[in-house]
Amino acid sequence: MSKPVTISDVAARAGVSPTTVSHALSGRRSVSPSALARVKQAADDLGYRPNQVASSLRTQRTHTVALIVPDIANPYYPAVARGLHDAIAADGYYTTIGSTDGERETELGFLDEMVRRSVDGIIVFAFAMGEEDLTRVVPARIPLVVATHNLTNAHDQVNSDDPAGTETATRHLLAQGITEIAFVSGPKGRGPGDRRLTGYTQAMHSAGIVPTASDIIRSDYTVAGGRQAVGELLSRPRPPRALVCANDLIAIGALEAARDAGVAVPADLAVIGFDDVDAASLVAPPLTTVVNPAYEMGRQCGRLLLDRLIEGYDGPPRSVVVPTHLIIRATA
Repeated sequence: MSKPVTISDVAARAGVSPTTVSHALSGRRSVSPSALARVKQAADDLGYRPNQVASSLRTQRTHTVALIVPDIANPYYPAVARGLHDAIAADGYYTTIGSTDGERETELGFLDEMVRRSVDGIIVFAFAMGEEDLTRVVPARIPLVVATHNLTNAHDQVNSDDPAGTETATRHLLAQGITEIAFVSGPKGRGPGDRRLTGYTQAMHSAGIVPTASDIIRSDYTVAGGRQAVGELLSRPRPPRALVCANDLIAIGALEAARDAGVAVPADLAVIGFDDVDAASLVAPPLTTVVNPAYEMGRQCGRLLLDRLIEGYDGPPRSVVVPTHLIIRATA
């Protein structure tokens, strides 16, 4: 096997000192345009690649950001990852992704492993962890952004305006004269379901309607979970006339359950989702849903991290709220 190309090899080829090569390739100090051109040409000719391990030891930076999400199979989170990538890539940062199934021990395990790997920053879509978990596992030297969960006052956070989104969705149904509206949430205390439940409840109360316990259905945040939960709901003697769902996957499962039960959508059952993943416009009928901009969520998370990693921001935790809005298609 051939020996790795070194800075000294590049320096000899370019006719400059190793120090000049280091300055030219790192950009930390200026070099003359002619020297810079010779160094870059020599590096290309020789196939030189910087030793990232040595660079990390020297700079105490790995240029890696961890993104921890509950379910990478949910199409919402790849869009988040794309927004994050576009926010940080130009500054030389890369993303590593962990999927936790929304389980507390798995979330904690990923957090601990990312700390051990000395990532420069962490973004976590926390579904089951609490404030004490974050404080215990993540040292203060590693910037942390918590997304979609108001569980922290100690770290930066990015949230979509969940309550406003479901309140708008519920008001849309009420404006059509529909009052028998159920909310299909995620597991209690996990993920954004409870925040989204708040908006539904506010809209119902404003209309003089007090939802009962039977109006709030719990499901996994999956198509299968929505299909099962709504299938059971539709078997009731008096099923609801409309559903507001905590995410699009639940809503798509609801459409499948309605089809299985011979229930027409929206004539007999109106359905509204949340997130506007790509599949929402592709199902039949196309899903009315709350747009929760995944790309913007990822971009905002990346900007908060870069402020601390590059811009030197060392102030108090910040909170960014990304607006939501209703997009009306064919299901409600």
